[in-house]
Amino acid sequence: MKIVWAQTSEQIITEINAVNTKVVNTPCVTGTGMLISNKAMNTFLSNKVSSYLSDNYDLSLYKNYITIDATEGSITINHNFHQPVDSDDWVRSFIVIGARANIANTYTGNFTNKYTNNQLGFALQKTWMGKPKTGYDNCGAQKMNMDAGRAILVQDIAAKIRTKVAVFENSLASLKPADVPGQDLKIVKTTLRLNFYAALRDEYLQSFSQGQSELLINTNNYKLVSDCWTTFGVYLPVIPQKFEIVNMNNGTRSRYNYPFQVFVTHTRFWDSPKAGRFFLTFTAKTTISNSVQGGNPDLLTTSYGEFAGPYNNYLTPAISGKFVYIPGDSHVGLSFKTEKNFGAYHAVNSIIGIPIVLIDKKGVPAVNFEAQVCFSNINHTQLRDELSRNKTFVGLTVGIPFSKIVY
Repeated sequence: MKIVWAQTSEQIITEINAVNTKVVNTPCVTGTGMLISNKAMNTFLSNKVSSYLSDNYDLSLYKNYITIDATEGSITINHNFHQPVDSDDWVRSFIVIGARANIANTYTGNFTNKYTNNQLGFALQKTWMGKPKTGYDNCGAQKMNMDAGRAILVQDIAAKIRTKVAVFENSLASLKPADVPGQDLKIVKTTLRLNFYAALRDEYLQSFSQGQSELLINTNNYKLVSDCWTTFGVYLPVIPQKFEIVNMNNGTRSRYNYPFQVFVTHTRFWDSPKAGRFFLTFTAKTTISNSVQGGNPDLLTTSYGEFAGPYNNYLTPAISGKFVYIPGDSHVGLSFKTEKNFGAYHAVNSIIGIPIVLIDKKGVPAVNFEAQVCFSNINHTQLRDELSRNKTFVGLTVGIPFSKIVY
């Protein structure tokens, strides 16, 4: 049975007023409180957080998003399964499922007789969001300006609702039995009215949230918005990586590896109108790796892209930290990441990046690029010759959020 939440324009307006009243009456404690509703903050964060989307560990509050890593030659398509709650609440948790495939390495490998890093699998992630915190000028001008701006927004939305309802009711009243032959006109009007008001409620509750978010962004009537989130995920390969290993009798044997991965990340986020946006992320992961990717110095590369020597699969734990800074209203920032691996492959790798975000006509992030300078094995772990020589290279990532936001 369908639940009808609002049957008149005044009920919808009353509900919007109730949300506004909750924000107005939320106590301000040492300059921290609510300037916009919880769902409006979801919209605010979706725009701010989406200004940085570089890899699969980064957060996106859009229903769908794509990440492309030119260095690895991989592409991932992700879908967020979050379903909005009816009450005014912040996004507490959600599940993301993604499909990941390797393209460039496999394509070029066919022409260079080198091994191809096959990669096709699914990633499953569960994210828990913290409660956003908003800081402002200790219940002074910023709080009063936002209260006044929201009051005008409520009145504007109420006027639009009443106008739309008047047009609809006039149209409904003009319906005649001849317009719906074979149907009970009373039942038809009741059904149309129920559907209209349900859709009207959804439209203007979301419009109120969007309007509050835009008001906060356009006026900068806050000092700091902060949040945090933790993600646990696994990568499940569908097909194995295949390597040709030459044995002592000059025969060739195929060896396989399933690069299963489990990881956990924690990110702290700060946004200040004056200082800009800051992301600080810590990641711990474990991957089933192998002697080829791990650069075993005893594993020699043949001219045909095969390998000769000892081969085995093993676990590679790793920890990493990443810091991202995007100044003020700038579309260009700076990032730094360093990763330490443990076990048979224990190299330290670092990346310096320049993230660039392109916005659409509404000022919402549309495409994220990050040009990278990658420094491999900076602790000089002993690896195969070709890996030891190539320690610095250029990379590029692309992040594309699209469809609607998580609301």
